[in-house]
Amino acid sequence: MTDYPPPPPPPQQPYGAGPVGEVPLSQPLRGAAPRDAIVRFFKKYATFEGRASRSEFWWAILFTFVVNMAINLILGADSTAGSIVGGLFALAILIPQLSVGARRLHDTGRSGWWQLLYLTCVGVIVLIVFWALPEKPEGDKYNVA
Repeated sequence: MTDYPPPPPPPQQPYGAGPVGEVPLSQPLRGAAPRDAIVRFFKKYATFEGRASRSEFWWAILFTFVVNMAINLILGADSTAGSIVGGLFALAILIPQLSVGARRLHDTGRSGWWQLLYLTCVGVIVLIVFWALPEKPEGDKYNVA
């Protein structure tokens, strides 16, 4: 009888690399395409638990920024209609923006309560830096089972 060597171990994936195929809504979508990120932004409208990847977060923020700019350009920021539509849009996306921001902070190992820094002038800069950081293993405690 001949002893065969054991098969080599499977290659290690870097931290944060997800499974191939459909990613459940409870998990962050790494390398999200713009359409997928925007769909998840609205599907997880008021979900503050869990995590969001950088691409999932930044595509959603870019989408809201572009829509807001389009409203201001088409209706005029100084017009009554522009103010009303812009205000309604801002109100409609307030909760999803806070929830995706909290999930993004969870992915960096921080609590979503850090978003209270919005209330300070310098805090917005700190939040942008936190949102831009890569995911950390400490964020696993925010995973949804």
